Amino acid sequence: MPKWKKNAKEFEVNVHYSDEKGTQIRIPKPLLGQMGNPEKIKFVIKKGKIEVESSD
Repeated sequence: MPKWKKNAKEFEVNVHYSDEKGTQIRIPKPLLGQMGNPEKIKFVIKKGKIEVESSD
């Protein structure tokens, strides 16, 4: 399991492809904690950029 530097501002994650399960990523714990540990997240496309929001 990766260790994240304290006060890190960027997180690079791997994208895993599976014919059976689709595409998966693992969201770093510091990001989930900052988002309030949501059960769902939402990806929103705005002006050509992708935003991630907690969606509880």
